[in-house]
Amino acid sequence: MKKSLDLRGLTCPEPVLRTKKLIDDQSLSCIEVLVDSEVNVQNLTRLGNSQKLTVQCKAEDEHFRVVLQRSTTNSEEQVSAEHHHDATTTRAKVSSTIAAGGNIISSTATGTIILISRNTFGEAHGSEKSKEDHDFSANLLNLFLQTLLQSGHEPRAILMVNSGVKLMDPDGPYIKVLNELKEKGIEVLACGLCLDYYGLKSKVPVEQVTNMFAICEYLFSADRIISP
Repeated sequence: MKKSLDLRGLTCPEPVLRTKKLIDDQSLSCIEVLVDSEVNVQNLTRLGNSQKLTVQCKAEDEHFRVVLQRSTTNSEEQVSAEHHHDATTTRAKVSSTIAAGGNIISSTATGTIILISRNTFGEAHGSEKSKEDHDFSANLLNLFLQTLLQSGHEPRAILMVNSGVKLMDPDGPYIKVLNELKEKGIEVLACGLCLDYYGLKSKVPVEQVTNMFAICEYLFSADRIISP
């Protein structure tokens, strides 16, 4: 069964959330979505890939058509068997973790996520903070990123939200180290809604603009989250 959605005019993460609801409906084999920005195309493509769907995108006039196709090769028996295998594997991992006296980590957890929610390092908010204090905290954040680059540690992704997205300013002091981290294969992504609020959305490559749904997926699938 096929379902079509016209999501033009909606801002992130609404297109992703509405599309995800249809993806969860297993009776639908094909979902066709109309959106009006490349950022939404990127967000839907990431969503489709994460759900193991085939994704096709086409520009049409002033909008984009994204088609997400579900594979029909798996029978109900195969899906049931995979579900049973996943459940068994999860129980085994949890049991072994409890036996070892450690924390329970989801079987889907992967890697370390760095969440940057402000453009300073550990600075407490308050009107009493001087410009010198703010500048010092901003320099500390730059030092943290530089140290991360040289340390050999490679997180799965660096996610920026709230005023943390200011680090993506191409004229700012952080962009060079962020690009170097990206070149190492680390995903460097910023919240599109936050970029829009701070007037930076048009300055950031569309492939590095994400949405709150995707950020939640990253955080819930991580085995460790660091927020400097």
